[in-house]
Amino acid sequence: TLSLHDALPICSSDGNEEGFLEKLARRHHYKLQIHHLETFKDNEFRAALFSENIHCIVFPPLSHFPGISELAKKDLRGYVSAGNNVVFVGSYEWLSVLNDVFGFQLTDDYQNGPYYRNDRNVRNTPYQYLPSRVEQASIETYAVKTRSLPPGGKSMLDTLGATVAFVIRYDLGTVVYI
Repeated sequence: TLSLHDALPICSSDGNEEGFLEKLARRHHYKLQIHHLETFKDNEFRAALFSENIHCIVFPPLSHFPGISELAKKDLRGYVSAGNNVVFVGSYEWLSVLNDVFGFQLTDDYQNGPYYRNDRNVRNTPYQYLPSRVEQASIETYAVKTRSLPPGGKSMLDTLGATVAFVIRYDLGTVVYI
């Protein structure tokens, strides 16, 4: 049985091989370059957002809520609106960031796993290759109430009205939470 923690790590413990997310994304888009952004300092953040080679930014789990300048919020919205993608890897703090930056009204929820692949939404996406049932890892798993997703938001893994992986179209781009 595959656990959510095993299925979605950002990098391996030795740091030498690409993480699961990168491998899965590159399976369908082999030229995709993924940039890991670990700070919201305006200079580094804006450099990544305005790079012509970076079309997907993966934000690792947070240990505290970051201070995000109004300029950084505007730039992030513009980056996604222009057809780029951002992936937020699960922590409670990201839900606040998503609400603050994109104007969503996501509400947190907690439901014990297992989580089930939503076959209606995963067709023709990399999520279709996940197992139909994913067990909850021993670590805390943060979920969102499915009904709090904005129109067009799609749950990829859920249970009892709570989603632990979802995709939201934002103009031409996507916002992903895992």
